[in-house]
Amino acid sequence: MELYDLLKRAKENDKDATYEIIKDFDATLKKLSKCLHYEEAEIDLIIELLILIKTIDMKIFKYSTHKQIAKYIHMHLKKRTLNLFKKHKSKFKEFVEINYEIISDQTIGDIENIALISILIQSLVKRQQDVIILEFIQDFSEKDIAKILGISRQAVNRTKNRALDNLRRVFIEDRCESIERKDDRVNAQPRVKRALV
Repeated sequence: MELYDLLKRAKENDKDATYEIIKDFDATLKKLSKCLHYEEAEIDLIIELLILIKTIDMKIFKYSTHKQIAKYIHMHLKKRTLNLFKKHKSKFKEFVEINYEIISDQTIGDIENIALISILIQSLVKRQQDVIILEFIQDFSEKDIAKILGISRQAVNRTKNRALDNLRRVFIEDRCESIERKDDRVNAQPRVKRALV
């Protein structure tokens, strides 16, 4: 059955149609709830989907294709995920600070590599850590990171580039000893000095 017809029936309190819509968007709900890192995330997103179903104006979809309607719902859920992320930001930060060494790249299973990446990320200033973690570990886009941190996309890009430069410098040149800034201040965060072999 077409998504337009399902939405129409769901607006008329058809439980089977509502269940079918939730089932159709199950993969999206699971993926987005993983980004939120709290237990009730998937339930909150399902509630947001139900609210959308009840409040959506069907007139705007009269001549839309199934794909266009699905994209609209997906984008709505993505925006609601950002709102939920902002609402539960303090829980997320605690999670990141405790577990940010979890890498999205499953090919790196080596504990030494994970420890090295963790040390490298800790060598960055707080804003750079946030951008690197959100983009490379949590898979947020620069646009989403800008909304989360309340800065422009250009600032996110500059911060990311500085962070990557600092990581290169720490890893290759300074061997995890320190990060010097342009104004000759040194980042006060602790560094791990590698023993000379």
